Amino acid sequence: MAIKSGRDLLFKTIDEIGTLYRRKEVSPVEVTKATLERLDELEPKLNAFITVMAEEAILQAKEAEAVFLKGETVGKLYGVPVSIKDIFNTKGIKTTLGSRILQNHVPEEDSYLYTALISSGAIIFGKNNMLEFAYGSVHPDYGQCNNPWDVNRTSGGSSTGSASSVAAGIGFASIGTDTGGSIRLPSSYCGLVGLKPTYDRVSRHGLFHLSHSLDHIGPLTRTVRDNAIVLESISSKTVNFNSIFTGSIKSMKIGVIRSLIDSDEIHPEVRELVNSAIKQLAELGAEVVDVEIPELETINEIAFPILMSEGSYHHRKWYPERAADYAEGTQIVLNEGFKVSAVSYVEALERKRAFADKIDALFDHFDVLVCPTSPSPATESDPSFEDTTYDYLQRTIPFNVSGNPALTVSAGLTASENLPVGLQFIGRRFEEATIYRAADTFQAATGGYKRPLI
Repeated sequence: MAIKSGRDLLFKTIDEIGTLYRRKEVSPVEVTKATLERLDELEPKLNAFITVMAEEAILQAKEAEAVFLKGETVGKLYGVPVSIKDIFNTKGIKTTLGSRILQNHVPEEDSYLYTALISSGAIIFGKNNMLEFAYGSVHPDYGQCNNPWDVNRTSGGSSTGSASSVAAGIGFASIGTDTGGSIRLPSSYCGLVGLKPTYDRVSRHGLFHLSHSLDHIGPLTRTVRDNAIVLESISSKTVNFNSIFTGSIKSMKIGVIRSLIDSDEIHPEVRELVNSAIKQLAELGAEVVDVEIPELETINEIAFPILMSEGSYHHRKWYPERAADYAEGTQIVLNEGFKVSAVSYVEALERKRAFADKIDALFDHFDVLVCPTSPSPATESDPSFEDTTYDYLQRTIPFNVSGNPALTVSAGLTASENLPVGLQFIGRRFEEATIYRAADTFQAATGGYKRPLI
């Protein structure tokens, strides 16, 4: 196969890479080697990986090259380099969860997610850095993952390395987890498309749970269409998004969650960019109407008793005996989780069901809801539960509680610091296709993915 050199190759879409493979203009081996070289170049600045599987990736790439040379028909992810958050079990390959407790843990079975990617022919070349156990804070043994838009800032939490690496052109996609916003917030900080699918759209078998009632698995990519390709490959039920990208949202009814835009804690440039994006959606033909959801004001009363009690439950074999091995922030939230009463937990579950019903009812009137993803651009350090300067989960965690699919796409860059800001699309349960269509139309109209200069 002919070789195409240059960094631009690493920022192609998944479809574009697949077309080059099928035309035999570029080899999966060359793309994988370029990906690993890019990783080596940037890893000291980004700290986006815990484990790199270079040898395994090259072997997979050689097998993929042979398949393409034979002209065999394969799926869309075949031969495409993809990384995964280091929270998914990988048989025979270290799975640390960014923790000291599991620093040498090697699972005896694969997660559903890893198996699905291998079956798709994706080349899994690394496992990404993350907040410890996807929870309180980064463990000092692993260190903060930095943002390719500004390496003096965080890439967000908890799917930190997933977002940072894809934004920087190290792989074409990554898979993360989202319990309160852990796919969407880092995607917002890094200018990516991040999807939290409908609850249980992707099997959680072989995932170490933070909160089994709120955990979701989903893809982080540079374009909406790439995101749809990855979801097709990892969804537990067969989906096909080939025909949904019409390029039109005319007559689509969009509900704007105004309280999440106009609240006091939101960064003024986030508000400006999101309002501009909503205006753009209207100009594209959507019917845009403000909607109020009063229950959002008390969402933490539902979410945190569930998240914190289930979080502590999943650590009961280590905590408090190994409390000193956790990062300080993780210790704090685990300790608090053990204090949640059974009555509070059950009451929160009941309120969770009632909240989900109210969100479902909104979709009798709207096709999509929109709001900002984060109240601010990327911060200098990782967000944490101890930081009460703003509620960084307020715009994301409601849809973990309800189980609706929610996707973030870049609304643009701040004028003051050239940092990405996320616009979030929320849809009916199991109707990812609708939010994909809306977000794709918006992304195309606003110039597509914008690369950091790193």
